[in-house]
Amino acid sequence: MQGAIHCGTCKRKVFFTCYNSDFMIVLNINHTDYTLMLGHLAKAFKIPHKQQDDFVIVPSSVGKGSIKILKLFNELQVILLDASFNDSIIYQRPRSNRRYFILHFDDIFISNTVKFKVDDEVLQKTNTRHSVARLTSNLFMNTEMASAGQHIKTIRILFDEKWLKKYLGLSADTEVLQKYLSLKTESFDMEPLDDGYLKLMQELWDVQRDDPLQNIFLQNRVTMLVERFFTRLHEKSKLLEGKFKLSDDEIERLVKVEQLLVNDFSKAPPTIEGLSKIISMSSTKLKKNFKEIYGNSIFAYYQKLRMQKARELLLTGKYNVNETAAAVCYLNTTNFANAFKKQFDILPINLLGQ
Repeated sequence: MQGAIHCGTCKRKVFFTCYNSDFMIVLNINHTDYTLMLGHLAKAFKIPHKQQDDFVIVPSSVGKGSIKILKLFNELQVILLDASFNDSIIYQRPRSNRRYFILHFDDIFISNTVKFKVDDEVLQKTNTRHSVARLTSNLFMNTEMASAGQHIKTIRILFDEKWLKKYLGLSADTEVLQKYLSLKTESFDMEPLDDGYLKLMQELWDVQRDDPLQNIFLQNRVTMLVERFFTRLHEKSKLLEGKFKLSDDEIERLVKVEQLLVNDFSKAPPTIEGLSKIISMSSTKLKKNFKEIYGNSIFAYYQKLRMQKARELLLTGKYNVNETAAAVCYLNTTNFANAFKKQFDILPINLLGQ
């Protein structure tokens, strides 16, 4: 597939190009109309598609999976992609004059290699699970590169500052957003997806297209996803606003420690000595600075989020007490039950019975 694809109705300059070079599909996208983009994708890949369709099935000649578009409110667009492609893909979105944001919810089991590039900074991930919420902006050139056969499951919500203020009642704090975005690739793992995020995402995928109330349901779930992200971003804003007598480098190293602590509760966390070596900071300084920023000692912070994770697992109804204990790295169920009761003032078995 070579050449540019033009909008057939407005005859404006190229919004989207798609070409195949040495088994590499390159998608250059510089517009903000997901329905238009879906039509261009379908045309490029020769997928049956009618104008204004909001759903396509990826054929076996191209890959497998599906792509769905949602248009909610007046200024909010959502794309849900759950697919893999037979060729490697590069997705590029250049800077543009109109300021807008794209909120990504990615849950990708990376079997080979995926690269993210923001301007000249590159983040590469191999053989891992990339399960994070992240915010990108047209302030920077954004590029994503995925290997052939890589299964990609993502929800992307596009909006501008006007939408953020009008529909969420939140102040689009320019300084906080700019500071977050200035972290570029460092910000990509700042918000790991927990069960709350994953549940909302799955509900968006599961909604029946012929449900007469689907738009109300979808609006509610999308808004909840956006609110959850920005509420947490503002909770972390004190890290981004320079309220502490720490350098940006020290703050970024402490953020890395927090990520290492909560990344996988099924395994024992690194020791303080191990964390100190990873971020090149003395144990004494690490403990002092971590408590100043996060309000708890390293262990207390880890334990609090560990128990929150256990509670989320129990509330799904899919795990019993023993399975939940194992999932948060407790070998002894009694110790787990005591720790759970200490935090929530209820035994985990009683939570299941509610």
